[in-house]
Amino acid sequence: MSAADNDIDYDVFLTLSEDDMKEVGIMSFGARRRLSMVIKAANGAATKGYSQEHFYNNGSGFLEYKLKNSRMSLPQDKKKRKRRSRQELEVAAKSAKTVVAEDEEEPITPGDQEKVDWMRYSPPTGDNQKKHRDLFIDTFSFRRKIINGSPTITDVLCQFPRLQDMPELINLEFQLLYPDQCDNFISRWGRMKEQIILAGEGNASVLVQIQKFQPDDNRDLCALTALAFALHKSVVQVRGTSTSSSRENSLLFLVQSIPEGTDVEAAAKAKKPVYQQPFLLALGPARRPVQYFAVLDKVAVPCGTSLITAIDRLFKCHFVFNVHYSPALLHFWHFIAAFIYEVLDPHTVKPIIRSFASSVRAVEL
Repeated sequence: MSAADNDIDYDVFLTLSEDDMKEVGIMSFGARRRLSMVIKAANGAATKGYSQEHFYNNGSGFLEYKLKNSRMSLPQDKKKRKRRSRQELEVAAKSAKTVVAEDEEEPITPGDQEKVDWMRYSPPTGDNQKKHRDLFIDTFSFRRKIINGSPTITDVLCQFPRLQDMPELINLEFQLLYPDQCDNFISRWGRMKEQIILAGEGNASVLVQIQKFQPDDNRDLCALTALAFALHKSVVQVRGTSTSSSRENSLLFLVQSIPEGTDVEAAAKAKKPVYQQPFLLALGPARRPVQYFAVLDKVAVPCGTSLITAIDRLFKCHFVFNVHYSPALLHFWHFIAAFIYEVLDPHTVKPIIRSFASSVRAVEL
């Protein structure tokens, strides 16, 4: 007996109790309980004023996740879509340019998926933020398996949207990855920025740029500019093609200024295709912005009002979302990774980076 036989549409579905489900032939306790959770979540969203459209969303919403978990628990002979043979999988893999066969995939843990679903479909409030953080920690291994499969940042944010509206979770994720190095940049930068500026003055091109800053200008921006200029890559490889890059243009891969009052979301969506890797949008005057946002794909994630907090979060985004550094800033980020955060072996970086690091360490304040 089907839902159609009983004239059960979506509105009627939201009123069903577990006894009603028994009457229409749903005898499995687990299936009834999952459907009850779906109904409760959907009704809860409606009472709070949220749209119910995302609970299905063309096969990718909350209902589909619940049904997917239910299908996974069915015996193989009960599934409508049976497991394909290895030969069929290999043919499909070649056409889709994927090398992971279905038989070799890690099984989804229902408990982890339930937690991820709750976080995804429960907007953060003052009352539930602690639960969000606790579940975020609990699902760390599950999330890394997904992210290490190299999805796009947009795909990751779609499945884990709290990384966008609770951006402090980016810091938490990095802390779970590197518990001993998480705070190194914030704690060390205050002294190192002055050393970088003084070491950079030994390079004529860097000195010219440093002299453009007034004494009361942002010293953090001055030091970051000096570092980018000192470790500039004049030729970068982009998709197998060598491209020249000026020092001034390389800074645009780190931070771009937009006038105060600009629609940040629209600016992120309108970014030029050349800026593939994460970078910062600085809202307000170039030397004294009032707020920063990290642009991830075409999504803007708040990074606070401090440039150093924003750079800290931007660096961590590369690890959290498993993305490469911008080729134009490769030496810049390798210096920060190896000699400030210490998440990269210094012996693996280019000699030019090690040489500049030695010059910085030699500066006495």
